[in-house]
Amino acid sequence: QLNEKKWLGEDMIMKQAALDAQILQMDKQLGRLDQQSQAFADLQSERLARKEELNGLSRQIRQKNELRYESIEDTGFTTLADMRRVILKEHQALVEIFTGDSTVFTLVITPRRAYYTRVKRSVYDRVADSCMSMIADPVTMNRQFPAFTRASASLYRLMFRHIPLPDGRIVISPDGKYFPFEALVTGMTGGEPVYFLNRHAVSYTYSARYLMNRFAGSAKQVARSFLGMAPVHFPNESGLANLNGSDQSVRTISTLFTEPDTLLGRAATRKAFLDNFSRHQIIQLYTHSSDSSKEGEPVIYFADSPLYLSALSSKKKPITSLVVLSACETGNGRFFRGEGVFSFNRAFAALGIPSCINTLWSVDNEATYEVTELFYRNLVEGMPLDVALQQAKLAFLQNAPADRQLPYYWAASILAGKTTAPAMNKFKPWVWIIFPVGAALLIFVAGMLIIRSRRSGNRRSLTQFRI
Repeated sequence: QLNEKKWLGEDMIMKQAALDAQILQMDKQLGRLDQQSQAFADLQSERLARKEELNGLSRQIRQKNELRYESIEDTGFTTLADMRRVILKEHQALVEIFTGDSTVFTLVITPRRAYYTRVKRSVYDRVADSCMSMIADPVTMNRQFPAFTRASASLYRLMFRHIPLPDGRIVISPDGKYFPFEALVTGMTGGEPVYFLNRHAVSYTYSARYLMNRFAGSAKQVARSFLGMAPVHFPNESGLANLNGSDQSVRTISTLFTEPDTLLGRAATRKAFLDNFSRHQIIQLYTHSSDSSKEGEPVIYFADSPLYLSALSSKKKPITSLVVLSACETGNGRFFRGEGVFSFNRAFAALGIPSCINTLWSVDNEATYEVTELFYRNLVEGMPLDVALQQAKLAFLQNAPADRQLPYYWAASILAGKTTAPAMNKFKPWVWIIFPVGAALLIFVAGMLIIRSRRSGNRRSLTQFRI
């Protein structure tokens, strides 16, 4: 899909996205209607018309670009040389994981060598499931922390026991649902666990080829630097808890940018998000979400109504570089064998947004605010996304009390996609230092000139009086 969009104009991309969204909505409506009713027949006819329109658009694309099938239908294998030239130019290793029927295969590619291991799937699933069942529950993890460290260390040895994984920035392409590799225990020091996080800045990708794509926003839009949204309160019928403090966290983050936009409380609506996200470089969203819903798909909640995955679309080609979804389970979704998990971060990628930070389980509010704010402080200093997130988590670990150092509090947020820091107009505090200092200096100089002028005038008056 991304390869295809490289050959499309902006208008065609948006038209294609709109038609896809309309057809998905019609499919959902058809599932609720009586197949014998007139409404069902009418809607089915309308869906057929939209499908024909979409097929016609595909034919236009084919006519405009005769290389289309070479670029899309090609399976697009990426060679080791390609990966080392592009991906490993700034990263120390790429980890590809493939889950077969009975075996889990791991391919680790470094700038100099490639390593290959295989693990019995039943063993891998048992250890990984054990880790995840504890890591997402702070009460269970606190009670069974020694069991967690043993399981986490066992999973680390299963995957990397015979591989000299280099320190630094690691890209991981998981097969199936995401696992927070940052929380793997690589050893013990003084009775305390040493995490994968301590030595590696981790990012995730859907495939190696995804990182080979060039992302470009719309040339027709003027980029705004930052959009922060926090509904705080949600409709009573949703039964969702208030996210007190999320609006203040957005305000804190927004001070790091020039001319930020914020939509807080009742202003953080579903429509406001869909209308505004595509024209901002960075999106920060504090809200509730779920990897499943009554519609059978991931959902994000706003102040007025929910946004389902199938309804995510944009009227314009986004200029967005990064979306930070500080909400529960945004990294999860429906798993399709051979394709991976379809979630909101993947939907943003399909719109041409290269990077997304999302969460893997229901998170602690205060810890999320702190890690997120630390991340943005690192980002405006020019750190790559993966390094900025790693350093934010390490800073949280260093300052948190012992009972909040469990991976539950800091490991839920993961980066999926490109790691390049977006070019942005950040807030420059030195401007606000130089301006008042300069103004004070001008006032001082003007005052000295006035005093000198008055003294000079007094001397002349005294001289005239004596004469």
